Amino acid sequence: MEKNDIHRDRALFTRIADGNEQAFEELFHLYMPQLYRIIYNLVPVESTVKDLAQEVFLHLWLGREKLSEVEEPQHWIFRIAYNRSFKFLKRQQTEAAKLGTTDERLLHTNETEEAVQLSETIRLIREAIHELPAQQQRIYQLNRLSGKKPAEIAAELDISVQAVRNSLTRSGKIIREYLVERGIDIPLVIILLSQF
Repeated sequence: MEKNDIHRDRALFTRIADGNEQAFEELFHLYMPQLYRIIYNLVPVESTVKDLAQEVFLHLWLGREKLSEVEEPQHWIFRIAYNRSFKFLKRQQTEAAKLGTTDERLLHTNETEEAVQLSETIRLIREAIHELPAQQQRIYQLNRLSGKKPAEIAAELDISVQAVRNSLTRSGKIIREYLVERGIDIPLVIILLSQF
Protein backbone atom coordinates (compact mmCIF):
# COMPACT_ATOMS: atom_id res chain seq x y z
CA MET A 1 0.00 0.00 0.00
CA GLU A 2 1.33 3.42 -0.98
CA LYS A 3 1.78 6.07 1.68
CA ASN A 4 -0.56 8.32 -0.32
CA ASP A 5 -3.24 5.62 -0.13
CA ILE A 6 -3.03 5.63 3.67
CA HIS A 7 -3.45 9.41 3.72
CA ARG A 8 -6.34 9.17 1.24
CA ASP A 9 -8.04 6.46 3.34
CA ARG A 10 -7.52 8.36 6.61
CA ALA A 11 -9.02 11.46 5.00
CA LEU A 12 -12.01 9.39 3.83
CA PHE A 13 -12.42 7.88 7.30
CA THR A 14 -12.37 11.35 8.87
CA ARG A 15 -15.01 12.59 6.45
CA ILE A 16 -17.15 9.47 7.00
CA ALA A 17 -16.83 9.96 10.77
CA ASP A 18 -18.43 13.37 10.18
CA GLY A 19 -21.31 11.64 8.36
CA ASN A 20 -20.19 12.43 4.80
CA GLU A 21 -22.02 9.95 2.53
CA GLN A 22 -20.05 10.95 -0.57
CA ALA A 23 -16.84 9.88 1.20
CA PHE A 24 -18.54 6.64 2.20
CA GLU A 25 -19.52 5.93 -1.42
CA GLU A 26 -15.97 6.69 -2.54
CA LEU A 27 -14.58 4.26 0.03
CA PHE A 28 -17.19 1.68 -0.96
CA HIS A 29 -16.17 1.81 -4.62
CA LEU A 30 -12.47 1.71 -3.70
CA TYR A 31 -12.71 -1.33 -1.46
CA MET A 32 -15.66 -3.40 -2.68
CA PRO A 33 -13.67 -5.27 -5.40
CA GLN A 34 -10.88 -6.15 -2.94
CA LEU A 35 -13.31 -7.14 -0.20
CA TYR A 36 -15.24 -9.30 -2.62
CA ARG A 37 -12.07 -11.25 -3.54
CA ILE A 38 -10.96 -11.64 0.09
CA ILE A 39 -14.33 -12.89 1.28
CA TYR A 40 -14.85 -15.10 -1.77
CA ASN A 41 -11.55 -16.85 -1.05
CA LEU A 42 -12.89 -17.77 2.41
CA VAL A 43 -16.57 -18.32 1.62
CA PRO A 44 -16.98 -19.12 -2.09
CA VAL A 45 -20.75 -18.60 -2.24
CA GLU A 46 -21.64 -15.47 -4.20
CA SER A 47 -24.80 -14.53 -2.29
CA THR A 48 -23.02 -14.98 1.06
CA VAL A 49 -20.05 -12.94 -0.16
CA LYS A 50 -22.37 -10.03 -0.96
CA ASP A 51 -24.08 -10.34 2.43
CA LEU A 52 -20.76 -10.38 4.29
CA ALA A 53 -19.37 -7.45 2.28
CA GLN A 54 -22.53 -5.55 3.03
CA GLU A 55 -22.13 -6.33 6.74
CA VAL A 56 -18.59 -4.92 6.63
CA PHE A 57 -19.79 -1.63 5.16
CA LEU A 58 -22.81 -1.51 7.44
CA HIS A 59 -20.53 -2.07 10.46
CA LEU A 60 -18.25 0.67 9.17
CA TRP A 61 -21.12 3.14 8.80
CA LEU A 62 -22.84 2.31 12.09
CA GLY A 63 -19.55 2.73 13.98
CA ARG A 64 -18.38 5.73 11.96
CA GLU A 65 -17.79 7.97 14.98
CA LYS A 66 -14.71 5.85 15.80
CA LEU A 67 -13.18 5.94 12.30
CA SER A 68 -11.07 9.05 12.84
CA GLU A 69 -9.07 7.06 15.43
CA VAL A 70 -8.13 4.28 12.96
CA GLU A 71 -4.45 4.48 11.96
CA GLU A 72 -4.49 2.01 9.05
CA PRO A 73 -7.92 2.02 7.40
CA GLN A 74 -7.17 -0.71 4.85
CA HIS A 75 -5.98 -3.16 7.51
CA TRP A 76 -8.95 -2.25 9.67
CA ILE A 77 -11.42 -2.93 6.83
CA PHE A 78 -9.77 -6.20 5.85
CA ARG A 79 -9.64 -7.35 9.48
CA ILE A 80 -13.40 -6.79 9.76
CA ALA A 81 -13.92 -8.77 6.54
CA TYR A 82 -11.81 -11.67 7.85
CA ASN A 83 -13.54 -11.59 11.23
CA ARG A 84 -17.01 -11.57 9.65
CA SER A 85 -16.08 -14.39 7.28
CA PHE A 86 -14.57 -16.59 10.00
CA LYS A 87 -17.51 -15.83 12.29
CA PHE A 88 -19.87 -16.91 9.51
CA LEU A 89 -17.90 -20.12 8.93
CA LYS A 90 -17.83 -20.86 12.67
CA ARG A 91 -21.58 -20.28 12.91
CA GLN A 92 -22.15 -22.61 9.96
CA GLN A 93 -19.95 -25.23 11.59
CA THR A 94 -21.78 -24.88 14.91
CA GLU A 95 -25.18 -25.12 13.26
CA ALA A 96 -24.11 -28.19 11.31
CA ALA A 97 -22.80 -29.83 14.49
CA LYS A 98 -26.06 -29.12 16.29
CA LEU A 99 -28.33 -30.23 13.50
CA GLY A 100 -31.03 -32.35 14.99
CA THR A 101 -30.74 -30.96 18.51
CA THR A 102 -33.17 -28.51 20.09
CA ASP A 103 -30.71 -26.56 22.25
CA GLU A 104 -30.23 -23.25 20.45
CA ARG A 105 -28.76 -21.40 23.42
CA LEU A 106 -25.19 -21.92 22.26
CA LEU A 107 -25.95 -20.31 18.91
CA HIS A 108 -26.59 -17.04 20.70
CA THR A 109 -23.88 -16.97 23.36
CA ASN A 110 -21.64 -14.64 21.35
CA GLU A 111 -24.36 -12.23 20.35
CA THR A 112 -23.20 -8.68 21.01
CA GLU A 113 -24.95 -5.36 21.01
CA GLU A 114 -23.54 -4.72 17.55
CA ALA A 115 -25.01 -7.96 16.23
CA VAL A 116 -28.38 -7.01 17.68
CA GLN A 117 -28.20 -3.60 16.01
CA LEU A 118 -27.27 -5.19 12.68
CA SER A 119 -30.05 -7.73 13.00
CA GLU A 120 -32.58 -4.98 13.78
CA THR A 121 -31.41 -2.97 10.77
CA ILE A 122 -31.80 -5.98 8.48
CA ARG A 123 -35.27 -6.63 9.91
CA LEU A 124 -36.31 -3.02 9.23
CA ILE A 125 -34.96 -3.20 5.67
CA ARG A 126 -37.01 -6.34 5.05
CA GLU A 127 -40.03 -4.56 6.52
CA ALA A 128 -39.43 -1.56 4.23
CA ILE A 129 -39.18 -3.83 1.17
CA HIS A 130 -42.49 -5.41 2.14
CA GLU A 131 -44.07 -1.92 2.22
CA LEU A 132 -43.03 -1.06 -1.36
CA PRO A 133 -45.77 -0.89 -4.03
CA ALA A 134 -46.27 -4.31 -5.66
CA GLN A 135 -44.49 -3.56 -8.97
CA GLN A 136 -41.54 -1.86 -7.23
CA GLN A 137 -41.27 -4.71 -4.75
CA ARG A 138 -41.26 -7.25 -7.59
CA ILE A 139 -38.55 -5.37 -9.50
CA TYR A 140 -36.47 -4.95 -6.34
CA GLN A 141 -36.73 -8.65 -5.46
CA LEU A 142 -35.99 -9.80 -9.01
CA ASN A 143 -32.84 -7.69 -8.93
CA ARG A 144 -31.66 -8.21 -5.36
CA LEU A 145 -32.88 -11.70 -4.54
CA SER A 146 -32.86 -13.37 -7.94
CA GLY A 147 -29.81 -11.47 -9.14
CA LYS A 148 -31.41 -10.49 -12.44
CA LYS A 149 -29.98 -7.58 -14.38
CA PRO A 150 -32.20 -4.60 -15.29
CA ALA A 151 -32.36 -5.74 -18.94
CA GLU A 152 -33.58 -9.21 -17.90
CA ILE A 153 -36.21 -7.72 -15.60
CA ALA A 154 -37.33 -5.30 -18.30
CA ALA A 155 -37.79 -8.18 -20.75
CA GLU A 156 -39.65 -10.28 -18.18
CA LEU A 157 -42.02 -7.46 -17.19
CA ASP A 158 -42.25 -5.92 -20.65
CA ILE A 159 -41.08 -2.49 -19.52
CA SER A 160 -38.05 -0.37 -20.41
CA VAL A 161 -34.64 -0.90 -18.86
CA GLN A 162 -34.70 2.73 -17.71
CA ALA A 163 -38.02 2.10 -15.93
CA VAL A 164 -36.38 -0.77 -14.05
CA ARG A 165 -33.39 1.38 -13.09
CA ASN A 166 -35.65 4.22 -11.97
CA SER A 167 -37.72 1.80 -9.91
CA LEU A 168 -34.60 0.39 -8.20
CA THR A 169 -33.35 3.87 -7.34
CA ARG A 170 -36.80 4.91 -6.03
CA SER A 171 -36.99 1.73 -3.95
CA GLY A 172 -33.57 2.42 -2.46
CA LYS A 173 -34.64 5.93 -1.50
CA ILE A 174 -37.95 4.74 -0.01
CA ILE A 175 -36.15 2.07 2.03
CA ARG A 176 -33.65 4.64 3.23
CA GLU A 177 -36.40 7.06 4.27
CA TYR A 178 -38.14 4.22 6.11
CA LEU A 179 -34.94 3.56 8.06
CA VAL A 180 -34.25 7.25 8.75
CA GLU A 181 -37.76 7.60 10.20
CA ARG A 182 -36.80 4.83 12.64
CA GLY A 183 -33.49 6.43 13.60
CA ILE A 184 -31.18 4.46 11.30
CA ASP A 185 -29.25 6.47 8.73
CA ILE A 186 -27.57 4.19 6.16
CA PRO A 187 -26.04 5.43 2.90
CA LEU A 188 -28.04 4.59 -0.20
CA VAL A 189 -25.15 2.62 -1.66
CA ILE A 190 -25.54 -0.07 1.04
CA ILE A 191 -29.27 -0.35 0.42
CA LEU A 192 -28.77 -0.64 -3.32
CA LEU A 193 -26.26 -3.43 -2.71
CA SER A 194 -28.53 -5.27 -0.31
CA GLN A 195 -30.00 -8.73 -0.75
CA PHE A 196 -32.19 -8.82 2.35
